[in-house]
Amino acid sequence: MSDAPRTPNDLERELGRAEYEPLLPIEKKLIGWSLGLGVMLLIVLTIIGRFFPIA
Repeated sequence: MSDAPRTPNDLERELGRAEYEPLLPIEKKLIGWSLGLGVMLLIVLTIIGRFFPIA
């Protein structure tokens, strides 16, 4: 591996050669849990902010 700086063309070339890999079931489950947890926390924090305003 050389120490030459990488260019955007190198990245495009490597991505073009990469094979398609579908998501594993555990990856799909982790994505779902992360999105669900994020939405739930946004809702909870919005409710807390409405009932207990800082100012």
